[in-house]
Amino acid sequence: MSEVSSAGRVGYRTLLATAARRRLVLSGAVSRLPLAGAGVAIVLAVGNSTGSYGLGGTASALYVIGTSVAAPVHGRRMDRQGQRKVLLTCAAVQAAALVALMLACLRESAWQVPAVLAASLVAGAAQVDIGSAVRARWSYAASEPSVRQTAFFLESVVDEMMFVLAPVAITAVTVGHPWLSPAVVLLGPAIGWVLLAAQTSSEPPARPRGPATEPRRQARGIPAKAVVGAFVGIGAYLGSIEILLVALADGQGRPAWAGISLAAWAIGSASVALFAGPRLGRVDPRRLFLPALAWMAGCGLLLPLATSPALLAAACFLAGVGAAPTLSAGFSLLSNPETGAAEGMTWASAGMGAGTTIGAFTGGWLVEHRPTNASFWLSVMFGAFALLLAWRTRRRRPAPS
Repeated sequence: MSEVSSAGRVGYRTLLATAARRRLVLSGAVSRLPLAGAGVAIVLAVGNSTGSYGLGGTASALYVIGTSVAAPVHGRRMDRQGQRKVLLTCAAVQAAALVALMLACLRESAWQVPAVLAASLVAGAAQVDIGSAVRARWSYAASEPSVRQTAFFLESVVDEMMFVLAPVAITAVTVGHPWLSPAVVLLGPAIGWVLLAAQTSSEPPARPRGPATEPRRQARGIPAKAVVGAFVGIGAYLGSIEILLVALADGQGRPAWAGISLAAWAIGSASVALFAGPRLGRVDPRRLFLPALAWMAGCGLLLPLATSPALLAAACFLAGVGAAPTLSAGFSLLSNPETGAAEGMTWASAGMGAGTTIGAFTGGWLVEHRPTNASFWLSVMFGAFALLLAWRTRRRRPAPS
């Protein structure tokens, strides 16, 4: 893939002018199917096949644990050994694990439960943070920081799109054959990861451990740690909001409003990334990260004050407006093609995943004891925590990549 370079504003049409870049975006979208739908697919397949959604939830949790532990390791390996080797190896392992999961769900046996749990854990441990892998390729291909950040905004659109489409496709498959739900997820490693590995022109060069990777230590200084910490807070903020929206809407007998509010959030985030991404891409990520996060966290103050489902959905839309700029700028701060971009961004994704788990757990516990909109003050607290850590990035700025 030829190098992207531009000193001025770069639109998505210019960014996708070559077939190689379009292939990168399309293969990256398909590759995201496990990240976007594995949890739902596992719960539906296991729950319907065994009659125990508790077991389905346990299997899904094991998948998340496997991913959280292994993804940073895979990110480091991609930087040091090259993406192709890691993608192909993990694709084979995850594909085999998903097939084993479907076979275990298909037939009842004495080994069904341990097989389901083991397959879910192995599938999670083989999960590569595809978003970070694709963004690392953009970091390598884009010589200008503004072009790189515009590409990250485009990837935010892809993220939102896949997190909407994947559950829909999985649910459609579940109607006829619940045990086949993981087949949709299987398309990710079997097709997406293989196609991505085949695109060697955009693959960043391997950077073996040694003196050449010494600048990586600087990337792990206070700013990088603060950004990763902020991603933990962002994950807790988002995770708590999601569980509270679902629980409160269900408790009020209006479950559809949870989906409407979550869709409003996604629309707000995707709209900014789609229509304002090229313009915001010109802003230094060190100047964009904190204000965008402040907007997203600040709009969270509207959630406990909302007096109707419609106002709650409107508040979610406004908060979502700050999501894409926050995440794109945060990933940009951690993307250093000189020392390896995948590992740093994978740590951010892993931190966000851990935060989401914390937010969902604490939000679920709180809403059981206080089923009112006042529970959203927990989300406000998580947002303030993320903002406090993000403020620390101003103490010592990382050198421009």
